Amino acid sequence: MELRYLRYFVTVAECRHFTRAAEKLGIAQPPLSQQIKKLEQEVGVPLFERLSRGVALTPAGQVLYDDAVKILAQLDHAVQRVKQVARGERNQLRLGFASSTVVSQAVLELVRRLQQAHPEIDFQPIELPMPSLVETLRQQDVDLAFLRLPCYASEHVAHTPLFPDPFKLVVPANHTFAKQQSVTLSQLGGDPIILFPRDIGPGLHDALVDALKGAGLAPSNASLAPQLHSATAMVSAGFGIALVPESLTTQLSDHVAVVAVEDMPLVSHVVLAWQRTNTAQGVRRCIHTAREQSERLASEAFMGD
Repeated sequence: MELRYLRYFVTVAECRHFTRAAEKLGIAQPPLSQQIKKLEQEVGVPLFERLSRGVALTPAGQVLYDDAVKILAQLDHAVQRVKQVARGERNQLRLGFASSTVVSQAVLELVRRLQQAHPEIDFQPIELPMPSLVETLRQQDVDLAFLRLPCYASEHVAHTPLFPDPFKLVVPANHTFAKQQSVTLSQLGGDPIILFPRDIGPGLHDALVDALKGAGLAPSNASLAPQLHSATAMVSAGFGIALVPESLTTQLSDHVAVVAVEDMPLVSHVVLAWQRTNTAQGVRRCIHTAREQSERLASEAFMGD
Protein backbone atom coordinates (compact mmCIF):
# COMPACT_ATOMS: atom_id res chain seq x y z
CA MET A 1 0.00 0.00 0.00
CA GLU A 2 1.38 3.38 -0.99
CA LEU A 3 1.49 6.09 1.66
CA ARG A 4 -0.04 8.62 -0.73
CA TYR A 5 -3.17 6.43 -0.80
CA LEU A 6 -3.44 6.86 2.97
CA ARG A 7 -2.96 10.61 2.74
CA TYR A 8 -5.62 10.87 0.03
CA PHE A 9 -7.96 8.66 2.06
CA VAL A 10 -7.53 10.68 5.26
CA THR A 11 -8.09 13.96 3.40
CA VAL A 12 -11.31 12.69 1.80
CA ALA A 13 -12.50 11.35 5.17
CA GLU A 14 -11.91 14.71 6.84
CA CYS A 15 -13.37 16.81 4.01
CA ARG A 16 -16.28 14.36 3.46
CA HIS A 17 -16.27 15.41 -0.16
CA PHE A 18 -14.12 14.35 -3.12
CA THR A 19 -14.06 17.77 -4.81
CA ARG A 20 -13.08 19.66 -1.65
CA ALA A 21 -10.47 17.02 -0.84
CA ALA A 22 -9.01 17.28 -4.34
CA GLU A 23 -8.75 21.06 -3.98
CA LYS A 24 -7.01 20.69 -0.64
CA LEU A 25 -4.56 18.16 -2.09
CA GLY A 26 -3.97 20.22 -5.22
CA ILE A 27 -4.99 17.48 -7.66
CA ALA A 28 -7.94 16.91 -9.99
CA GLN A 29 -11.03 15.17 -8.64
CA PRO A 30 -11.19 12.22 -11.13
CA PRO A 31 -7.65 10.94 -10.34
CA LEU A 32 -8.41 11.22 -6.62
CA SER A 33 -11.57 9.12 -7.00
CA GLN A 34 -9.57 6.52 -8.94
CA GLN A 35 -6.89 6.34 -6.21
CA ILE A 36 -9.55 5.79 -3.53
CA LYS A 37 -11.14 3.03 -5.63
CA LYS A 38 -7.72 1.37 -5.94
CA LEU A 39 -7.31 1.57 -2.17
CA GLU A 40 -10.74 0.00 -1.63
CA GLN A 41 -9.83 -2.78 -4.05
CA GLU A 42 -6.57 -3.34 -2.20
CA VAL A 43 -8.19 -3.65 1.24
CA GLY A 44 -11.14 -5.55 -0.19
CA VAL A 45 -13.98 -3.52 1.36
CA PRO A 46 -15.78 -0.22 0.65
CA LEU A 47 -14.34 2.62 2.72
CA PHE A 48 -16.87 5.31 1.85
CA GLU A 49 -20.60 5.54 1.38
CA ARG A 50 -21.20 7.73 -1.68
CA LEU A 51 -23.94 10.21 -0.77
CA SER A 52 -25.73 12.82 -2.89
CA ARG A 53 -23.79 15.67 -1.26
CA GLY A 54 -20.53 14.02 -0.31
CA VAL A 55 -19.25 10.85 1.33
CA ALA A 56 -19.30 9.19 4.75
CA LEU A 57 -17.00 6.59 6.20
CA THR A 58 -18.21 3.01 6.37
CA PRO A 59 -17.51 1.10 9.64
CA ALA A 60 -14.45 -0.43 7.93
CA GLY A 61 -13.42 3.01 6.71
CA GLN A 62 -13.60 4.39 10.24
CA VAL A 63 -11.24 1.66 11.46
CA LEU A 64 -8.75 2.42 8.69
CA TYR A 65 -9.06 6.16 9.30
CA ASP A 66 -8.20 5.82 13.01
CA ASP A 67 -5.07 3.80 12.22
CA ALA A 68 -4.09 5.86 9.16
CA VAL A 69 -4.06 9.09 11.19
CA LYS A 70 -1.67 7.49 13.71
CA ILE A 71 0.56 6.04 10.97
CA LEU A 72 0.86 9.36 9.15
CA ALA A 73 1.51 11.24 12.41
CA GLN A 74 4.29 8.80 13.33
CA LEU A 75 5.77 9.13 9.85
CA ASP A 76 5.74 12.94 10.06
CA HIS A 77 7.35 12.76 13.49
CA ALA A 78 10.06 10.43 12.16
CA VAL A 79 10.75 12.76 9.23
CA GLN A 80 11.09 15.72 11.59
CA ARG A 81 13.54 13.80 13.77
CA VAL A 82 15.62 12.85 10.72
CA LYS A 83 15.74 16.50 9.69
CA GLN A 84 16.80 17.48 13.21
CA VAL A 85 19.70 15.04 13.06
CA ALA A 86 20.69 16.34 9.62
CA ARG A 87 20.74 19.89 11.02
CA GLY A 88 22.87 18.77 13.96
CA GLU A 89 20.09 19.42 16.47
CA ARG A 90 19.54 17.39 19.62
CA ASN A 91 16.93 14.65 19.53
CA GLN A 92 13.85 15.25 21.64
CA LEU A 93 12.44 12.54 23.90
CA ARG A 94 9.16 13.09 25.70
CA LEU A 95 9.55 11.69 29.21
CA GLY A 96 6.37 11.14 31.20
CA PHE A 97 5.92 10.97 34.96
CA ALA A 98 2.97 9.60 36.86
CA SER A 99 2.09 12.13 39.55
CA SER A 100 3.30 9.75 42.27
CA THR A 101 6.75 9.35 40.69
CA VAL A 102 7.64 12.94 39.81
CA VAL A 103 8.80 13.77 43.37
CA SER A 104 10.51 10.43 44.04
CA GLN A 105 14.20 11.07 44.72
CA ALA A 106 15.05 7.63 43.31
CA VAL A 107 13.29 8.47 40.03
CA LEU A 108 14.86 11.92 39.85
CA GLU A 109 18.32 10.43 40.40
CA LEU A 110 17.68 7.97 37.59
CA VAL A 111 16.61 10.85 35.31
CA ARG A 112 19.82 12.72 36.15
CA ARG A 113 21.83 9.66 35.15
CA LEU A 114 19.87 9.31 31.92
CA GLN A 115 20.67 12.91 31.04
CA GLN A 116 24.35 12.41 31.83
CA ALA A 117 24.51 9.24 29.73
CA HIS A 118 22.67 10.80 26.76
CA PRO A 119 23.67 14.46 26.34
CA GLU A 120 22.53 14.24 22.71
CA ILE A 121 18.90 13.90 23.85
CA ASP A 122 16.69 16.79 24.90
CA PHE A 123 14.33 15.29 27.51
CA GLN A 124 10.90 16.95 27.63
CA PRO A 125 9.09 16.20 30.95
CA ILE A 126 5.33 15.64 31.12
CA GLU A 127 3.36 14.89 34.31
CA LEU A 128 -0.03 13.14 34.13
CA PRO A 129 -2.22 10.80 36.22
CA MET A 130 -1.39 7.17 35.48
CA PRO A 131 -4.44 6.29 33.29
CA SER A 132 -3.88 9.40 31.12
CA LEU A 133 -0.13 8.76 30.97
CA VAL A 134 -0.60 5.20 29.72
CA GLU A 135 -2.98 6.44 27.03
CA THR A 136 -0.42 9.03 25.85
CA LEU A 137 2.15 6.22 25.67
CA ARG A 138 -0.21 4.13 23.55
CA GLN A 139 -0.70 7.09 21.21
CA GLN A 140 3.09 7.75 21.27
CA ASP A 141 2.53 11.30 22.44
CA VAL A 142 5.02 10.31 25.16
CA ASP A 143 8.09 8.17 24.41
CA LEU A 144 8.95 6.83 27.87
CA ALA A 145 7.17 7.11 31.20
CA PHE A 146 7.74 6.35 34.86
CA LEU A 147 4.69 4.46 36.13
CA ARG A 148 3.80 3.05 39.52
CA LEU A 149 2.28 -0.44 39.67
CA PRO A 150 -0.24 -1.84 40.25
CA CYS A 151 -1.85 -0.03 37.33
CA TYR A 152 -4.73 -1.59 35.40
CA ALA A 153 -3.80 0.14 32.13
CA SER A 154 -0.14 -0.99 32.22
CA GLU A 155 -0.97 -4.24 30.42
CA HIS A 156 -1.33 -2.22 27.22
CA VAL A 157 2.32 -1.08 27.18
CA ALA A 158 5.74 -2.66 27.65
CA HIS A 159 7.68 -1.90 30.82
CA THR A 160 10.83 -2.81 32.69
CA PRO A 161 11.02 -2.85 36.51
CA LEU A 162 13.20 -0.22 38.20
CA PHE A 163 12.74 -0.71 41.93
CA PRO A 164 10.21 -1.99 44.49
CA ASP A 165 8.69 0.71 46.66
CA PRO A 166 7.16 -0.69 49.90
CA PHE A 167 4.57 1.33 51.76
CA LYS A 168 5.46 3.17 54.96
CA LEU A 169 3.28 4.85 57.56
CA VAL A 170 3.59 8.63 57.92
CA VAL A 171 2.31 10.10 61.20
CA PRO A 172 2.54 13.49 62.95
CA ALA A 173 5.80 13.89 64.89
CA ASN A 174 3.88 14.02 68.20
CA HIS A 175 1.92 10.83 67.48
CA THR A 176 2.39 7.81 69.76
CA PHE A 177 3.50 5.75 66.75
CA ALA A 178 6.30 8.23 65.99
CA LYS A 179 8.57 6.65 68.61
CA GLN A 180 7.95 3.09 67.43
CA GLN A 181 10.09 1.28 64.88
CA SER A 182 7.11 -0.55 63.40
CA VAL A 183 3.35 -1.05 63.69
CA THR A 184 0.74 -3.43 62.27
CA LEU A 185 -2.18 -2.44 60.07
CA SER A 186 -4.69 -3.42 62.74
CA GLN A 187 -3.22 -0.73 65.03
CA LEU A 188 -4.23 2.04 62.63
CA GLY A 189 -7.96 1.95 63.37
CA GLY A 190 -7.93 4.87 65.80
CA ASP A 191 -6.78 7.55 63.32
CA PRO A 192 -8.24 9.06 60.15
CA ILE A 193 -6.41 7.57 57.16
CA ILE A 194 -5.55 9.88 54.26
CA LEU A 195 -5.94 8.37 50.80
CA PHE A 196 -5.52 9.74 47.28
CA PRO A 197 -8.37 9.97 44.71
CA ARG A 198 -9.04 6.76 42.81
CA ASP A 199 -9.07 8.46 39.40
CA ILE A 200 -5.36 9.35 39.54
CA GLY A 201 -4.35 5.68 40.01
CA PRO A 202 -7.25 3.20 40.12
CA GLY A 203 -5.12 0.05 40.37
CA LEU A 204 -2.95 1.34 43.19
CA HIS A 205 -5.92 2.87 45.01
CA ASP A 206 -7.92 -0.37 44.88
CA ALA A 207 -4.94 -2.44 46.05
CA LEU A 208 -4.38 -0.11 49.01
CA VAL A 209 -8.07 -0.13 49.96
CA ASP A 210 -8.09 -3.95 49.78
CA ALA A 211 -5.05 -4.10 52.09
CA LEU A 212 -6.80 -1.84 54.61
CA LYS A 213 -10.05 -3.80 54.43
CA GLY A 214 -8.11 -7.01 54.93
CA ALA A 215 -6.89 -5.62 58.24
CA GLY A 216 -10.42 -4.75 59.31
CA LEU A 217 -10.13 -1.02 58.60
CA ALA A 218 -12.80 1.14 56.96
CA PRO A 219 -11.10 3.30 54.27
CA SER A 220 -14.47 4.61 53.08
CA ASN A 221 -14.21 7.19 55.86
CA ALA A 222 -10.73 8.33 54.75
CA SER A 223 -9.81 11.90 53.91
CA LEU A 224 -8.65 12.53 50.33
CA ALA A 225 -5.37 14.16 49.36
CA PRO A 226 -5.12 15.77 45.87
CA GLN A 227 -2.22 13.45 44.98
CA LEU A 228 -0.47 10.47 46.55
CA HIS A 229 2.63 12.52 47.34
CA SER A 230 0.58 15.34 48.92
CA ALA A 231 -0.80 12.97 51.57
CA THR A 232 2.34 13.59 53.65
CA ALA A 233 1.65 17.34 53.66
CA MET A 234 -1.85 16.64 54.97
CA VAL A 235 -0.35 14.52 57.74
CA SER A 236 1.88 17.43 58.68
CA ALA A 237 -1.20 19.67 58.79
CA GLY A 238 -2.93 17.31 61.21
CA PHE A 239 -5.57 15.70 58.96
CA GLY A 240 -4.60 12.16 59.92
CA ILE A 241 -2.06 9.46 59.03
CA ALA A 242 -1.10 8.12 55.60
CA LEU A 243 0.37 5.06 53.92
CA VAL A 244 2.70 6.10 51.11
CA PRO A 245 5.50 4.46 49.10
CA GLU A 246 8.91 4.67 50.78
CA SER A 247 10.47 6.71 47.96
CA LEU A 248 8.09 9.58 48.82
CA THR A 249 9.29 9.75 52.43
CA THR A 250 12.94 10.69 51.93
CA GLN A 251 12.63 14.47 52.28
CA LEU A 252 9.84 15.18 54.75
CA SER A 253 9.57 17.94 57.33
CA ASP A 254 10.31 17.53 61.04
CA HIS A 255 6.57 17.71 61.67
CA VAL A 256 6.09 14.07 60.60
CA ALA A 257 7.68 10.69 61.30
CA VAL A 258 8.00 7.57 59.12
CA VAL A 259 7.24 4.15 60.60
CA ALA A 260 7.54 0.66 59.09
CA VAL A 261 4.39 -1.49 58.74
CA GLU A 262 5.12 -5.11 59.61
CA ASP A 263 2.21 -6.83 57.88
CA MET A 264 1.66 -4.56 54.88
CA PRO A 265 0.84 -6.95 51.99
CA LEU A 266 1.07 -4.30 49.26
CA VAL A 267 4.34 -3.33 47.60
CA SER A 268 4.32 -0.73 44.84
CA HIS A 269 6.76 -1.10 41.94
CA VAL A 270 8.15 1.77 39.87
CA VAL A 271 8.68 0.85 36.21
CA LEU A 272 9.80 2.52 32.99
CA ALA A 273 7.16 2.01 30.28
CA TRP A 274 6.94 2.51 26.51
CA GLN A 275 4.72 1.69 23.56
CA ARG A 276 5.70 -1.73 22.20
CA THR A 277 5.77 -0.45 18.61
CA ASN A 278 8.11 2.45 19.44
CA THR A 279 11.42 1.37 17.89
CA ALA A 280 13.18 4.75 17.99
CA GLN A 281 16.89 4.29 18.71
CA GLY A 282 16.91 7.01 21.38
CA VAL A 283 14.10 5.28 23.24
CA ARG A 284 15.84 1.91 23.09
CA ARG A 285 19.13 3.40 24.28
CA CYS A 286 17.41 5.05 27.24
CA ILE A 287 15.65 1.81 28.20
CA HIS A 288 19.00 0.01 28.24
CA THR A 289 20.60 2.78 30.29
CA ALA A 290 17.69 2.88 32.76
CA ARG A 291 18.03 -0.86 33.38
CA GLU A 292 21.76 -0.54 33.97
CA GLN A 293 21.45 2.49 36.24
CA SER A 294 18.58 1.07 38.30
CA GLU A 295 20.72 -2.00 39.03
CA ARG A 296 23.66 0.26 39.90
CA LEU A 297 21.54 2.39 42.23
CA ALA A 298 20.23 -0.72 43.96
CA SER A 299 23.82 -1.95 44.42
CA GLU A 300 24.91 1.43 45.79
CA ALA A 301 22.00 1.43 48.26
CA PHE A 302 22.90 -2.09 49.38
CA MET A 303 26.53 -1.14 49.90
CA GLY A 304 25.40 1.90 51.85
CA ASP A 305 23.38 -0.30 54.20
